[in-house]
Amino acid sequence: MAGSLLADPGAAPDDRVVKILITTAAGSVGRELTELLRRNPDVRYLVRSDRSAASLGPVAGRIVRGDAGDPADVRAAVDGVERLYLAHPYCTGQAEVEIGLARAALEAGVTRIVKLGALPWRTAGEPDPVTGAHEVVVDRLQAMGVPELTVLRPDRFLQNFLGQIDSIAAGVLADPGGPGSRGFIDTRDIAEVAAAKLLAERPVGGQLPLSGPERVTVEALAGEFGAVVGLPVRYRSVVPDADWQARLVRTGLSAEYVAGLAALYRNYRAEAESELGTGVQAVLGRPPRSAADFASDVLAGALTRR
Repeated sequence: MAGSLLADPGAAPDDRVVKILITTAAGSVGRELTELLRRNPDVRYLVRSDRSAASLGPVAGRIVRGDAGDPADVRAAVDGVERLYLAHPYCTGQAEVEIGLARAALEAGVTRIVKLGALPWRTAGEPDPVTGAHEVVVDRLQAMGVPELTVLRPDRFLQNFLGQIDSIAAGVLADPGGPGSRGFIDTRDIAEVAAAKLLAERPVGGQLPLSGPERVTVEALAGEFGAVVGLPVRYRSVVPDADWQARLVRTGLSAEYVAGLAALYRNYRAEAESELGTGVQAVLGRPPRSAADFASDVLAGALTRR
């Protein structure tokens, strides 16, 4: 069903217009979701800056410039909307921003919310602000009684390694997440699941753990990346200690933000292996993309463009 809806992105089968709002449209998943829906005239894309708006390129729907934390901007964005893709980058007050968006959306008549969350920890660890914010939002959405609530719970994004493209090209992949094995996921798969849930004709809902097809270590990822680079790529473990945090703060990031990242990475390091999610197969009817797929499709292109 999802495939046919994506191929024909017009009105719903009963000819009733379904308006969708995509928040954080220029984010890691939002950008892929925009690519899937850009021909649909009934989709709005909420971005904060003119630069982000320009980066999305032409869309058949409408790009809305606004601050997700500003109540007036949010009310304008959700006016007339029926379905919401809810996401926001990690920051101080993230939970409050997402909850405010959801509340305004429900007041405007939204009946379906697809929330981008995080994969739960398999082992109990120190609570971290990054995943903790997602859980606060999910709990509040459930308390609000969202008629159709889907929570996407992905593992670590493969696309996040694109921030190291120069280092990878030089033969080094550094990571503070430790030696454990995880179901690293391609954000294209997350976006396709989100699109399917947003466009589905029948009511949807539930919690969807999302991952790649197998658990891999970052060291194994380095090997996959090296095959594309054409030279060995060495994995370098980074400890998210006080010195690491201080270096990031010197780049202009806030100390609070960096402390949250450090806590997140400590939890990654404490977890020997993550859960493998079945959400991609369940929704899309195919296996998720592998790390090798990501390397040949996405990393190779990024290396060519650098």
